[in-house]
Amino acid sequence: MGLVERVFAPLPDHEGRGTPSRAARWWLWIVLIPTAVWAWRASEGAIVPTLVVTTLVATLALPVGWWVLSLVASAVEKRT
Repeated sequence: MGLVERVFAPLPDHEGRGTPSRAARWWLWIVLIPTAVWAWRASEGAIVPTLVVTTLVATLALPVGWWVLSLVASAVEKRT
């Protein structure tokens, strides 16, 4: 199993069902951390606006990224 297959393959849970891949889990942090830093700087250190902006931007960006990752994962599954 190559790196691409390991990153995009669903991870089995204790019941054997497929859960989100490593790439999907990484995408969460790739979106949240830069967004939170940007929101913190833009709000000049105010916590509530930082949380609101981070939640809003993440809510919009995460599903788009997860959709793209699912397309890549399905292409990887078809290839193997």
